[in-house]
Amino acid sequence: MDWISFGKVGRTHGLKGELKYFPNDPEEVDSLRGQIVRLKEKEVKVQSIRGANVPFIVKLEGIDDIDSAKLLTGTEVFAKREHLKLLAEGEYYRFEIEGLAVFDEEGQPYGIIEEVVPTGSNDIYVVRNGDQEWMLPMIDTVVKSIDLEQKKLIFHRIEGLIEDTPV
Repeated sequence: MDWISFGKVGRTHGLKGELKYFPNDPEEVDSLRGQIVRLKEKEVKVQSIRGANVPFIVKLEGIDDIDSAKLLTGTEVFAKREHLKLLAEGEYYRFEIEGLAVFDEEGQPYGIIEEVVPTGSNDIYVVRNGDQEWMLPMIDTVVKSIDLEQKKLIFHRIEGLIEDTPV
């Protein structure tokens, strides 16, 4: 079964075992209500999530006091992959993008996507190859194709995107 990182819990909130929750994707918060999640190799049910903005306040079943909640602070929250909503064609979750091999249209390799940085308007893919690092904006004029099965991304080189690259 695939367990996917959905975010992290931060500090405690109040005395009744609630925690601040920082989701990887705030739009996925609703999909966790009533579901089983994993924290520190322990599986617990999400009793409730409330709030309108990050951080949300999460209450986990069996975590009923501040001392129990403190043991979970800073812990990554994993949930089953099937709890993710289906995305439209051409849309991807960040965890699917990280680890893709990056090639230009001529087939030259540039490295691996190690991080996805959300900027508000479009994501930036941080590509690393040894000591070298590039940033690819996720825009149609640059990213030409993403193939999750082959684990690769093809991009179009534009002036200024890659140093020392003639266009």
